[in-house]
Amino acid sequence: MKISRAFVCLLPLAVLPACTVGPDYESSHPSDLTPEAWLGPTSDQKAEDITAWWTHLGDDELTALIERSFGSSLTLAEARERIISARARRGIANADRLPTLDADASYSRIQTGDDAFIVGGAPPGIEADVYALGAVAGWELDLWGRVDRLVEAAEADIGFAVEDLRASRVALAAEVAREVVLIRATDRDIQLVESTAATDRDALDIALSRANAGFGDELDVARARRDLESNLALLPALRADRREAEFRIAVLLGEAPGSIVVGTSGLPARDVVPALGVPADLLMRRPDLRRAERELEAATARIGAAKAERFPRVSLSGSITLQGPDLGDAVNPDAYLLQFGPSITLPIFEGGRIRSQVLSAESEQRQALIRLRSAVIGALAEVETASMRRVRAEQRVERLSDAEAAARDAENLSVDRYTAGQIDFLDVTEARRTRLLIERNRVAAERDTILRLVDLYASLGGGWDPDAGRVVSAD
Repeated sequence: MKISRAFVCLLPLAVLPACTVGPDYESSHPSDLTPEAWLGPTSDQKAEDITAWWTHLGDDELTALIERSFGSSLTLAEARERIISARARRGIANADRLPTLDADASYSRIQTGDDAFIVGGAPPGIEADVYALGAVAGWELDLWGRVDRLVEAAEADIGFAVEDLRASRVALAAEVAREVVLIRATDRDIQLVESTAATDRDALDIALSRANAGFGDELDVARARRDLESNLALLPALRADRREAEFRIAVLLGEAPGSIVVGTSGLPARDVVPALGVPADLLMRRPDLRRAERELEAATARIGAAKAERFPRVSLSGSITLQGPDLGDAVNPDAYLLQFGPSITLPIFEGGRIRSQVLSAESEQRQALIRLRSAVIGALAEVETASMRRVRAEQRVERLSDAEAAARDAENLSVDRYTAGQIDFLDVTEARRTRLLIERNRVAAERDTILRLVDLYASLGGGWDPDAGRVVSAD
């Protein structure tokens, strides 16, 4: 079998250096998008490792639930599948860099009439079988980097999917922590109400004893019973809130509602505040910001792919077929038909389609840059807001703790005076209501302080895992 001279002459085209068109992506330095310092108070200007920030709260059950969620969450499972899909799309784009080779086998029966007029086919009056076996090859030479840009964009899409998984992980840890904190605060609220109800029972017994002894009246008894029943009426709603939080945790863990039962424990620690670091650290730790940067990188690469459409496309294609009227001709090396040659396609008039595609790609890049800048500003605002609210919530706890101590003193004094017959039961009722209200507000303030702490950790990118995205592969 002879090799075509055309193949030898055109082979150098396959090794021509490519000229990649379009802009190259240049990552923005964090200092270009962020200020040099935070507005609110900071504990340190060096960022700390907050990959597993929840362990700092000192709640073993909370830690176990968060780490359990990372393996069972349906949200994370879907995010992992998006990484697999993105890697598969990269493989599809990368395949255009390589030649294609297809096998071809066929059989046909040819019959022509004696008076048939045929151009480029079998002559008239022919009846024959045709057996064919061959291969068809093709290769588009990526002279202008169109495929390279598409692969570059696909690589950025993989990075986007990986950062999306990390962002989902950060959000999931924060959501589980919030629900556990709500349960802890609700448990404390229930304890306060139950303790107050026990005191109300004692007050009711005192009122009954005084009424039976002729030192009181039925009005004090009615007031004592009213206070007892009013406080007991708070418990069903609180227990329902607690159970609903357990249901939400089960959903976050990808399990059926009712499968999660959270034990009773105290509120997590409030005195562990993360070091904020410098604002530029956000771009290194927050996955949503890195995700926005990968989106910008992909949009930049697609500009080059769009611009490459303006230039000629050079393709090499060829086929070799063994064919003849007998089945044996399909494997006879002397019955070959070889075709090979280049093809060049140059867009001349396409109604402005390519220009519109370039304009669209450039606009999408600008949109991605705007989204990145917006994400940075939003991240800074989240940190400042969470930090400010945590400080304000802590100040509120301090004030309410002082008010609670004063309310307890007032309640004890009113009970002593009522027992001595110096005041009526209405004063005791008001003192007790005030004390319970302040205590519940103090618990709510402690809860809010921890929730703001969780928000602060999440806004700093806490929970980011550098190994996320490495556990799956589609290559």
